[in-house]
Amino acid sequence: MGFQGKISEKHLYWVLQVLGWSSIVFIETINYTFFIVGEFNWEYVMQFLIMSFLGLTVSHFYKTYFIPKSQFQKKLSRIWVKGLVDVFGITFIMTALLYLPLIMSFEFEGLNSQFIISYFGQLMNLGRYVMGWVIIYYLFHIMKHTQEVTEQKLLLENLAKTSELELLKNQLNPHFLFNSLNSIKALVLIDQEKARDAIIKLSELLRFSLNYEKAPLIALNDEMKEVEKYLLLEQIRFGKRLDVHIQLEEETLELKVPPAMVLTLAENAIKHGITKLPDGGSIHVSSKKRGKNLIVEVTNSGQLNDTFNLGIGLQNVQKRLESLFGENSKFMLDSNSSNEVRATINLPIN
Repeated sequence: MGFQGKISEKHLYWVLQVLGWSSIVFIETINYTFFIVGEFNWEYVMQFLIMSFLGLTVSHFYKTYFIPKSQFQKKLSRIWVKGLVDVFGITFIMTALLYLPLIMSFEFEGLNSQFIISYFGQLMNLGRYVMGWVIIYYLFHIMKHTQEVTEQKLLLENLAKTSELELLKNQLNPHFLFNSLNSIKALVLIDQEKARDAIIKLSELLRFSLNYEKAPLIALNDEMKEVEKYLLLEQIRFGKRLDVHIQLEEETLELKVPPAMVLTLAENAIKHGITKLPDGGSIHVSSKKRGKNLIVEVTNSGQLNDTFNLGIGLQNVQKRLESLFGENSKFMLDSNSSNEVRATINLPIN
């Protein structure tokens, strides 16, 4: 992992494969020369070279076909149980191939005690190297998977914090609060009950905005309650210049959406659409279930300029959808000939 900036993972794997299995030749030659036989013999070196080649070939074959990458996404206990099985599997294959020429030759005298002792001795000998290979290979992938999970978690946490700050900066910015409070102040002189209700809705909206990142998904019905509060406060400011229509299919109300996402689209419709129209306009929020997907649309009066670019708020909508649902979700922004701009989020139900 530390070498990945200079060398690819594939190249690193083969470098470690060759160096690791070549160590058999070095270690066993020293062992036989100084501690077992007492003299150097090229015949032993050739046998160790064969063992080394078998180790490299069999471990690579076994890794390719019997150790899936998904193995390292499981619990540690299950990973290491599989690792123990792999030690026995690789060792057995290597030993069988090593003794195959002897078994196929005319010199083979059958399964006598001397052969069995020799065979199991070789199993134990090769098992040491195979166990080392399995431990190193497994540790590498466990650490790699842990690093990927950690990076993904940090990315999501950072995205959630960024979205939270962006919501506070854009949706509930000082201008919105100033306008809402001014509208409520004027409303106090006209209808104190409505003013009281508006203050409650503003406080609830503020509380939601501060706490929404605590859950990755919430029911569409809960999200729309906050959207309605926001649009009601904007209606107090715009008066008859803002017409609001909300049409939600009953079967979509309990389906899950990222919190504050529809609220972001509604705020964007007010900020870039309604406020730029002298006579005001309308906002239409709708939801529908199509197959295994939930589709939410926010349509407002206005047109997209040729130079229009997605702001940070809408960019965060895209990023959050990608982080939560990947390629199974879509975000679209378009305008039609009826002088309307439509923002659409399409996400999987499950």
